[in-house]
Amino acid sequence: MTTYFTWRQLRFGKHIDKTLPQIILHDPDWFYWAHGNSVFKSPALAEQASEIADKASRIKIPKPDPENWRIRYEIHPSGAFQDILIVPLKEVYPDGSDILFGESLDLFMPRRFKAYDKLGYRLLLAKVKKYWFNEEALTKDRCERFFIEEANFVPHC
Repeated sequence: MTTYFTWRQLRFGKHIDKTLPQIILHDPDWFYWAHGNSVFKSPALAEQASEIADKASRIKIPKPDPENWRIRYEIHPSGAFQDILIVPLKEVYPDGSDILFGESLDLFMPRRFKAYDKLGYRLLLAKVKKYWFNEEALTKDRCERFFIEEANFVPHC
């Protein structure tokens, strides 16, 4: 995949003048809807959207030894996304019908359970900000740098 140092800005719609890294870290529900409906028409923008979607499905756990940790996804009984926690690999939940584990963070996870989940994404983004950005503001520069840095993502198997 190509790494972009100049992210293209949207020239249309509710996210005009924002780059795709900004959009996915502020409104992932809209990003995934737009990507799934081929809203990004220009080849360069479509390629960047595909790269962002791929990387956003394999965000590395922000620990010195990420292989010894898991993302614990909690799903509300209604079927909506509820929470994530970063837990030690050895931690097991035998009652886990409402709990899933992942080796990396997948920003698409709330949409796997509910096609439109603004609340789920607000909850998820609060944890992303806490765990991956140390509660710092998700500025344009931080969002873009995050998606440029390959060390933030689990490699493809």
